[in-house]
Amino acid sequence: MALSLFKNRAAKTAMRHAKEEYIKAASLSSDSREARTYKIRMGIRCRAHLDKLFIDGAKKTEIFQQKCMTAVAKGLDKPAPPKPNLFQTVKTVSGQIYTYVPEEFAQPVFDLGSMYQTMQIDAFKAITLVQEVAERVSFDLGLEGPIITLQFLRDELSASEEVDNDESGVSTDEDKTQEDIN
Repeated sequence: MALSLFKNRAAKTAMRHAKEEYIKAASLSSDSREARTYKIRMGIRCRAHLDKLFIDGAKKTEIFQQKCMTAVAKGLDKPAPPKPNLFQTVKTVSGQIYTYVPEEFAQPVFDLGSMYQTMQIDAFKAITLVQEVAERVSFDLGLEGPIITLQFLRDELSASEEVDNDESGVSTDEDKTQEDIN
């Protein structure tokens, strides 16, 4: 019991610290190297956070839909819809840490993950819309360039396009170069 209380207290302290770090990064007006480094580090953490929010939105929506079907089948009330976590844990070089993103950014990304899961939007639309939110986060933090989110989904689309091209017989630049050599 005491160990549980200690872990709970440590987690709450880490969450408070994550929020303070985000606020600090967003409020830094200095153009020093240290300030830029701090903001970039926070941007990287936010990118991981936004990616995890999108995935959480998809996963929690899937679970929510299953619970709703079960509730309807049993004649019970539907459960409350899932909500995003403003805090996420991410792995860093120095270990696992908490990250924070304000609700104004967390909720839309979570909702987009949900919409992607329920096929209301496709992968291309999801990437575009989540990237728009990421650009707002970048602006909020005062980053010089946008953070790029959903790289895993971009890679998946790229890989599927390559497979589609290979299966359809469409030649790539590499194929043309090889043909020119022969």
